[in-house]
Amino acid sequence: MSNPKDRQPAAPQLIDLPELPASAGRGDSLLGGNLDVIRNVQIRLTVQVGEVQTTVGDLMALRNDSVLKLDRLVDEPVDVLLDGAVIARGQLVAVGDDFGVRITELPKLGK
Repeated sequence: MSNPKDRQPAAPQLIDLPELPASAGRGDSLLGGNLDVIRNVQIRLTVQVGEVQTTVGDLMALRNDSVLKLDRLVDEPVDVLLDGAVIARGQLVAVGDDFGVRITELPKLGK
């Protein structure tokens, strides 16, 4: 009787896969140009107004009415991020009682 630990792994086997049809003039995208299949995928965008670098001591000293000075001027654009990457820039605006972002810069898409 053979010991399962003594068995050699099976040698890899090569198989032939059919060639995928080329997308008709739509580039080589995975979706073949049909973006409708991903239109309802939920994503989370983040708007970054600015950053501040501080010490733990200063952070622990924060109280009501404390102000943290950010690294951006009031009239500078804010960053719109997707998974930590900037995908657009815009201006903060009021939308009723809420904040919004008016998009002012989008990346240039090249081929």
